[in-house]
Amino acid sequence: MTSAATSAWPANEIDRFILAKLEQQKLNPAPRADPRTLLRRLAYDLTGLPPTAAQIAALTKDSSLQSWSRAIDEFLSSKHYGEKWGRHWLDLVRYSDTAGFEIDAYIADAWRYRDYVIQSFNEDKPYDRFIREQLAGDEFFPEDPVAQTGTGFFCVGPNLDLYPDQADVNRVETLRDYTDTAAAVFLGLTAGCARCHDHKYDPIPQRDYYRFQAIFAPAVKTRVALNRLTSLGYEVAENIREIKLQGIGEEIGAVQQRCRKLLAERPAASRTDDDLRSCLNPEESDKLRSIERRLINMYASYRAKPFACGVTDVGDFSPRTFVPVRGSTTGTPVDPGFFTALGGGDIPEKSFERPTTGPIPLTATTGRRHALANWLVSPDNPLTARVMVNRIWQFHFGRGLVATSNDFGSRGSAPSHPELLDWLAAEFVRSGWSVKHIHRLILNSATWRQSANPSKDARDRDPENLYLSHFSRRRLDSEELRDSILAVSGSLNRKAEGRPIVPPLSKEELFNMIGRAADFWIVTADSSEYTRRSIYLFQRRTFRMPMMEVFDAPESMITCPRRDSSTTAPQSLTLLNGSFTLDQSRAFAAKLSGQYPDDSALVQSTYREILLRDPTPQESQQTIEFLANQIRNTGSRQNAATEIVRALLNLNEFLYID
Repeated sequence: MTSAATSAWPANEIDRFILAKLEQQKLNPAPRADPRTLLRRLAYDLTGLPPTAAQIAALTKDSSLQSWSRAIDEFLSSKHYGEKWGRHWLDLVRYSDTAGFEIDAYIADAWRYRDYVIQSFNEDKPYDRFIREQLAGDEFFPEDPVAQTGTGFFCVGPNLDLYPDQADVNRVETLRDYTDTAAAVFLGLTAGCARCHDHKYDPIPQRDYYRFQAIFAPAVKTRVALNRLTSLGYEVAENIREIKLQGIGEEIGAVQQRCRKLLAERPAASRTDDDLRSCLNPEESDKLRSIERRLINMYASYRAKPFACGVTDVGDFSPRTFVPVRGSTTGTPVDPGFFTALGGGDIPEKSFERPTTGPIPLTATTGRRHALANWLVSPDNPLTARVMVNRIWQFHFGRGLVATSNDFGSRGSAPSHPELLDWLAAEFVRSGWSVKHIHRLILNSATWRQSANPSKDARDRDPENLYLSHFSRRRLDSEELRDSILAVSGSLNRKAEGRPIVPPLSKEELFNMIGRAADFWIVTADSSEYTRRSIYLFQRRTFRMPMMEVFDAPESMITCPRRDSSTTAPQSLTLLNGSFTLDQSRAFAAKLSGQYPDDSALVQSTYREILLRDPTPQESQQTIEFLANQIRNTGSRQNAATEIVRALLNLNEFLYID
């Protein structure tokens, strides 16, 4: 590309930073990808689902910048956006529906935190508020149960709560989990290395580790009562219900009083059980029938108090934190504080009056987590915004500007474009901490819209594509693959939110489930739920569903900043011979066979639905011949169509994003 051409290449500020590095390396950017490739890339990046053939046709017809911007906004406004980006966050916070270890017990209502995360991304909740709600929603927003649901961040990790004889061990491990996860997720630091000794590489002394851990020492797990009708929550709803019942009781009492008066005038020997109803006049009979209907409706709509898992603070009665000596639980006492290397100091302790009698007031918090959240989003904090924009960049390009997105320390990777990282972080804060604003900047850039075909110079000089001279091809992750197969087959249930779905698994698939957990694999009764998006599937900490495990779904014992992408024989066997692929191929083939009695039309439609393009003349001829041969051999057109569908679902063109 000539210098004149490269000078016109940038579409926004991102491209100017990228182009400067490319020119230093004597590399040229790749041409722009075609509309089909771009829209498929966009749909998967933002929703984890394939686009429709109609959407691709519309962008192909009008590929202007205005049309492209409208496509970005369409996918950003989709409810599926939060499901895709919520999954990224759940990986980071080690989310699971169970606690792990031998018992692997259910975590009560963990799914409400999952839904909270999805809703937060869909709403484009400012990231600074997102942090405050997760670390200290109970302290910042005590009257907002939705915000307090965010403190489920502390509850959805591994824990030993059901081992009462190991309470001390569990407390130590729980505080370790809080400390390590918060440092990694929000600050991109491997603070856990300083648990037993001063960090070997980064300026985090052991004392700083336990000062940071002391922030979480007062936190205790609780259940957040959810009711969006009033800020007072469930208690007000209960009072309203009782008032309604009291009013109904008064109406019934008035009718009964008149009837009893009439009955009292009758001889005792002539009274029967039906006398009360027989003495009603038509108006009173109608009134009682109306009351009966109201009672039925009231109880039909009545639900038990909903809860979410969360934390609260035990106030100034929290135990002291010590730097342990040789594994002991006591040592040198430390006060809560931030990492010294990041300019943090001590947290001044709030003072509360100790109640002489009665329980500790839950409103009397230490304010430590409140102070931590404010410090994290302070303009003086050098890492929070950088860590988040680096994550957003990574999930769009497959690699962060800092490749080690959970390790910004000295042993992590140096940023490939430090000035761009700084600019993005500043722009993130200027935008009001809007994640969708950063999406738009990246997706409108010429850098992101490049072809995935590198030049020979790029392959030779920059084999890892550090300088982004082209787009890096990637494979669908496990959820995207499963959801895409369901989407193209027409089986996908797009219902959002709610309790996790437990699909049926074969005995062979359950074979490796730890202990007796397989006995408790209680399958969801409603079979239509089995084809919901993968984010809503029940997630055990000690067992990954076979298809998800084969395609590199992460373990959830620790934070996962980036998923692996392997290529193994079991992946091919699962996709080619697995019951899931076969069942969905049959469902899709049955639909196509009924709609397209003509072989040519059936083949063309199959390619359009799965690969989002028409077959080439050679592909069309070969596939029609294959279809005819299969019909002769099996005697079934539908079985023959099933084999075509299954073959296309196994193509790299379906499995990979260019």
